[in-house]
This record gives sequence, C-alpha cells and structure tokens, in this order.
Amino acid sequence: MQTMKLCDNELLVSLADEVGGDQAWGTAFGAEVFSQINRKLRTAEPSTLVLLDYAGLKRSDVSFQREAIVETLRKHRPTLLFIAVNLSDSDLRENIAMALERRGEVLLAREPGRSPSVLGKRLTPELQATLERLQAVGELTSSRMDDLKLSTASSRLTFLWKAGLCERVEGTAPTGGREHRFLPIL
Repeated sequence: MQTMKLCDNELLVSLADEVGGDQAWGTAFGAEVFSQINRKLRTAEPSTLVLLDYAGLKRSDVSFQREAIVETLRKHRPTLLFIAVNLSDSDLRENIAMALERRGEVLLAREPGRSPSVLGKRLTPELQATLERLQAVGELTSSRMDDLKLSTASSRLTFLWKAGLCERVEGTAPTGGREHRFLPIL
C-alpha cells in the first residue's frame, strides 16, 4: 500500500538551468548557486517536494555539490522535502554522495521503476529497516510499530524525518495525545 503525499506541491529545480550550462565547479560557484536556489525556495509552502533535477548537468565536483546542494538541504529541512532525480551519471552520483557523507547528511535519489535510494551518510541497519518498512507500507506511526518500544519507534521515525527521508504530518492519537504520521517521499 502506498499513501499519497498529503501536500502535492512540487517544485522542480533544474541544476543545469541554475548553473547556466552542463558543468559546475568549485566552492565559490556552489555558493552562488546556493543563493539562487535559496531565493526560489524562500516562498515554498511547508512540505513542498523539491525535485533536484540533474538532467543536463554532465560534470561537477564535490565542493560545488557541498555548497550548492548540501547547504540547501541543511537550510530548508525538515520544512521542505527533497529528492534527486535524473541522477544516472555515476560520477555525479558519487560526487553528491561524497559531499553528503562529509557533512553527515543524506538525500533520496529516485530513478524510474525503482524505490528511492539513500545517498550520503550510511544509515544504521535499524534505521534502514525502518525506512524500508515505511516505504513498503506507505504510512507509519510510532504506535503501529508494535515490535518496538514506543520511544524507540518514535526516535527512529523522528530521525528519518529530520534527515529528510520521510514526511511528518501532525495528528492526534486515539487517546487524545499527539501522534505524528510518517509518510515516504515518493
């Protein structure tokens, strides 16, 4: 079962358009592109899905990816949701993964016909299992993870949300308390 995102706002950020070509190099240029992207994201509604589109970008280095993309993620998460698309070039994929790992960050990458994959910092086996479970069932709450203590389930789901790997929707538990629903980013 896959639950649809509650907020269907999407914003496409074409990296080739932002860099004005097919190559992006260096820290300074990455900071310029970060500023351009940041201006576009300032008015985005909470829970907007930002598609970081790598189509048309042929080459870039780790420092550009760190300054342009990783810093964008750090500034706008968890308010905005991010996923990389059209990231089939292995060199680009490796450079963004390395930039993310160096900053202790993660990013979902989506390829047609496949489940999203996690780039960057390696998740613990427990977090990876929780993410896979969420993607498989389409929606989770801490209380629905009855094989774990409530506090453990809540901690894992909250970590995934803060890392930008899922969406969190505020809600009320049957007992009247707060209960968040967590949905995969598709």
